[in-house]
Amino acid sequence: MKKSSVLRTTALIAAVGIAAVAAGCSAQDPEPADTGAPVSAEWQAVVDAANEEGAVVWYSSAPPAAREALKAAFEEEYPEITVEIRALNTADMQAALQAEHDTGTAGADVVSNVDYSWIYDRVAEPDFMTPLEAPVFAEQEWVDSGYVLNDKAVIAPIGLVTIGWNTELYPEGIESYDDLLDPKLGNGVIGSVEATLTAVYADWYNFVEENHNPDFVEELAKQDPTFYPSAAVMVEALTAGEVAVGAFTTAADMTRLKDEGAPVDFVLPDPAWLVQNIFYIVESAGHPNAAQVFMNFFGSPKGQAAIAQFGVSPLSEVADQTLGGETPVVLVNIDNMLDQEWVADYQARWSEAFGR
Repeated sequence: MKKSSVLRTTALIAAVGIAAVAAGCSAQDPEPADTGAPVSAEWQAVVDAANEEGAVVWYSSAPPAAREALKAAFEEEYPEITVEIRALNTADMQAALQAEHDTGTAGADVVSNVDYSWIYDRVAEPDFMTPLEAPVFAEQEWVDSGYVLNDKAVIAPIGLVTIGWNTELYPEGIESYDDLLDPKLGNGVIGSVEATLTAVYADWYNFVEENHNPDFVEELAKQDPTFYPSAAVMVEALTAGEVAVGAFTTAADMTRLKDEGAPVDFVLPDPAWLVQNIFYIVESAGHPNAAQVFMNFFGSPKGQAAIAQFGVSPLSEVADQTLGGETPVVLVNIDNMLDQEWVADYQARWSEAFGR
């Protein structure tokens, strides 16, 4: 199989939709300094209007710990604006957004999700997303990153995927994806995700095959894993002891739970797989100014320090403070995600291997 590109620290490598960065290694709630950049009268008017609106509704599929970190940092910076997070799965989010768009009903203001084919189709539509007014995205590092799509949406590589385990049920721990194939971890002891559920999950299995073990799908199928609909649900099951090992957990949530004293630990594979959320403002937003202010904060050093601490960031001020720093990372292959034939073929092969 063709080897995926692996990205290491020190440089930002940009390519729209599949760019990746890596630098540094600490994720200890950094506090970047204010740049002191002047605020234009036009932008100040947007901020004033946002404070009057008083709220921003964020539909999100980002890791819970990551989205809560951004919410807390934003509300500290803008105490007059409350962030309401609505965590939705892909199908429910798409249905809600399409209904709000078609009827003009206010619901979401800002969205972050990972259904790339659907998102890229909406980026091309003239009236689904609102153009970004946030001045931060005109700054050179964002311009050079290739992460801003048509001045409407922003790529955010924040979902670093780890292998987790319950330290009470499996104290010896895990070092690599190959360790998941140990026969003693059979019969439902491992939690995983189904490649047939979303194209993103198919890409994860493909990543493991290309970068760790070309026989991973067939060998994991022999383990008869327990399947969960998302990393968040799997992490809950892992913490509760429903499974001993989670093949698909997020660095953000595992770090939070470990810090809270939960009986869990995790390892970052080398290379690790990283999911790009895509952030955008919908045309039907009921709080359009607050949405612009939220996006501007998201793109600022303080916002990136909060949301990207368990991923990577295109900002040099933040990059060396992220968990994805010195660890080689491979991002979701957007080209594959936009290729429906590739997705269908891979999911069919996976389904045959697992008998599902």
